Amino acid sequence: MNFVDYLFDNVKDPLKSCIHTNKDTLTYRDLNSHVAKLATYLNTNLGFGKECLLISENSIFFVICYLAIIKSGNVALLVETRIPDDQLTRIISESKIQISFVQKKLCTNFINISNVFTDDNLNQLPDDGACNIPNIVDNDTAVVIFTSGSTGTKKGVMLTHKNLCVNTESIIQYLDLNSEDRICATLPFFYCYGASLLHTHLRVGGSIVISDNIFLGGVIRDINTHSCTGFAGVPSTYQILINKTPFLKEKLPTLRYMTQAGGQLQNKYIQQICEAFPEKKFFVMYGATEATARLSYLPPHLVLTKLGSIGMGIPGVILEVLDENGKPVKPGETGEIVARGDNIMKGYYGDPETTNSVIHENRLFTGDLATVDNDGYIYIVGRSKNIIKTCGHRISPNEIEEFICSLEGIMGCVVIGLPDDVMGEAIIAVVHPGGTDELLLKDKILAECRRNLPTYKIPKSIIFVQEFPLNASNKIDKLTLAASIAEKLKNEEE
Repeated sequence: MNFVDYLFDNVKDPLKSCIHTNKDTLTYRDLNSHVAKLATYLNTNLGFGKECLLISENSIFFVICYLAIIKSGNVALLVETRIPDDQLTRIISESKIQISFVQKKLCTNFINISNVFTDDNLNQLPDDGACNIPNIVDNDTAVVIFTSGSTGTKKGVMLTHKNLCVNTESIIQYLDLNSEDRICATLPFFYCYGASLLHTHLRVGGSIVISDNIFLGGVIRDINTHSCTGFAGVPSTYQILINKTPFLKEKLPTLRYMTQAGGQLQNKYIQQICEAFPEKKFFVMYGATEATARLSYLPPHLVLTKLGSIGMGIPGVILEVLDENGKPVKPGETGEIVARGDNIMKGYYGDPETTNSVIHENRLFTGDLATVDNDGYIYIVGRSKNIIKTCGHRISPNEIEEFICSLEGIMGCVVIGLPDDVMGEAIIAVVHPGGTDELLLKDKILAECRRNLPTYKIPKSIIFVQEFPLNASNKIDKLTLAASIAEKLKNEEE
């Protein structure tokens, strides 16, 4: 089934609004009409199975173009709006893009792209009747999402119509979404977590509020103004809201639930949110672009009793933690998270070798290291490629980050490993202070680490920053952070 047809299959009221921005509102009837016209144009001019680049912020333009490309039987290639020129040039040279949809306000940033379709072209499309779309096979690619790996090189994740349908259905099931739900969306739609918000709410006949405020605190106003029932964020989203806005003091009367994925939110922030909003459901989730979006969730009633866990596999996903011999680990042992389900990607675009390195026998080897408790709930301890090797020890940054962040006066902490002639890699703790005197805070951190951590886990250096660099998905950009800290330490030595 064509994924877009699947999304609109449950719409009972065509006149109901589905997309809200600060300026415009779009009904299901209008959205369907715009998507059909553009899909017809693409089918007439491109045919079927062609690649279409899409570069846009969250907007009505993005939604229409994204859905129309998929509905027409073509493939949407999604890249971030701040993609560096060299990476975009590489993607264009290695792909077969027939047309590029670029939001008008961004055109000056991408002057080297040819055959550009903008907002103006969208408004000038003729109404040529129904689109004659060829039958879609489940394994046909619907979208390629370009995501950065641990090396910083962007990899295109190919997701099929079936991938999108089954993962959307599963998320709807465990979140218990219905047509009355309205999500406040701040996460970019070119990111799999952000796209899943769009997918799920269209499928149930709900609605999406595009919150594009310059300052994140504006989401509080949007939630209240638009009577939103849901909100989603990555760790930095909640940390900024807690530390920079009156978020925890708000009532947010219409909000039913919140979700968090895209990395590990420190336990102290989870506790603060649950204590401030005891009547609202808080879902801790785990996923990957290679799994369409979602792999696991922790039921809200267990968030505090299973603090730090990512839960278990979502409906339709078998999630295991396996040792080096492919056997499930016992409680307390560490292994790799492995997933199986119809949401696992078709593969990496143009890269069968890397695809074969992470997918074996239809199972996705995530590279995330984890353990389990006696009840089978999963706890991530680190990422295999982020393990710090120091003085013969293999150390996960997560434990050190969690401990330092638990101390008073700390807003955030990222632990990185940098090359060291003596230790192999030195443990560096990069700390965002909460207004406390840095000299006193540094002494406190080191003293508490010496008191509570093994000697080999004590950071060699404590570096303070006023903010962490974020990537386009609002996650902490650890590669950029590590490079800047290495440069800073080098300059201090000189």
